[in-house]
Amino acid sequence: MTATTVPGPAPADPSAGSSVSDRLTVPSDVRISTIKGARFVRNRVATVAMILAFLVAVVPLVFVIGNVVTKGAPVMSGSFLTRDIPTTASATELKSDCKARIKYDPTAKCDPKAAAPAAPKPGMGPAVVGTLITTAVSALLAIPLGIFAAIYLNEYGKRRRLARFIRFMTDVMTGVPSIVMGIFIYTLWVLQFGFGRSALAASLALACLMLPIVVRSSEEMLRLVPNALREGSAALGSRTWKTSLRVVLPTALPGLVSGSMLAVARAAGETAPVLFTIGAASTVRQASTVTGQSTTLSFQIYNLITNGGKLSPQMAWGAALTLIVLVLILTTIARTVSARFTMR
Repeated sequence: MTATTVPGPAPADPSAGSSVSDRLTVPSDVRISTIKGARFVRNRVATVAMILAFLVAVVPLVFVIGNVVTKGAPVMSGSFLTRDIPTTASATELKSDCKARIKYDPTAKCDPKAAAPAAPKPGMGPAVVGTLITTAVSALLAIPLGIFAAIYLNEYGKRRRLARFIRFMTDVMTGVPSIVMGIFIYTLWVLQFGFGRSALAASLALACLMLPIVVRSSEEMLRLVPNALREGSAALGSRTWKTSLRVVLPTALPGLVSGSMLAVARAAGETAPVLFTIGAASTVRQASTVTGQSTTLSFQIYNLITNGGKLSPQMAWGAALTLIVLVLILTTIARTVSARFTMR
């Protein structure tokens, strides 16, 4: 038997030259160093851009806070937070200043030798009490309802038609001006039902503002909870409501607190809804009720800054500083409580 020889591949012709890819081959260490260099440049550019964005955001904030502290600190004292609001501050200042009195009333007569009336003492006690009451009541109304609505949307409703409709209406309510909420509560609660202006009416208006913020922020926080936790709880035989209560809520607690405090901060600083619904109170006793007329720091800031004289603007700056400190204290307490009960 004769063996058949199969011709193998022809040897490469050295004179033919190498291919284009062979001639353009770059050593691997050069390619890696090039990639590292490009990543380093992009990282530095992104870092510088984030630092600049941080400075752009912080500079106005520091300027505003510094301005409020500088103008409000001279008025701040322990008695300022507890004393009643002087209702005749501008009139008293006008009586004690002959030149200013004649300027506004040329026919007025004043005796320079006459004893000047006692200077009014600044106080913001009723506004502090009213702010605490209205903020607490509105938070009790809006935060639990908003969290329960977020649980339904994320754990039960998901992409159903009703859930989509609720999300859409929540987004619409988020963009509604605050004055619309005040007019709505004023027309329905104060005029139609006849309950009158009160801290409760103001709390209802503020709760309407807080509710969409709590719903949307809480739903986003619940979405961040890993599904593996829900699946593990369901594998142990827990029902959906129990999984939401014992697993999902404790895991999302820090985010829920952040969203709720954002809503509380907005409610505490709102003025337009309060103008229509809260009435006017100048003593701590009048403001220490839910069903009666009261006042808030934001209302007094608006009211005092429009008055004449020297004391009223100073009291307005003091009220602004008090409001900032109050929101800071409430946020710190909420963060501490949430950190204590967060599931780790």
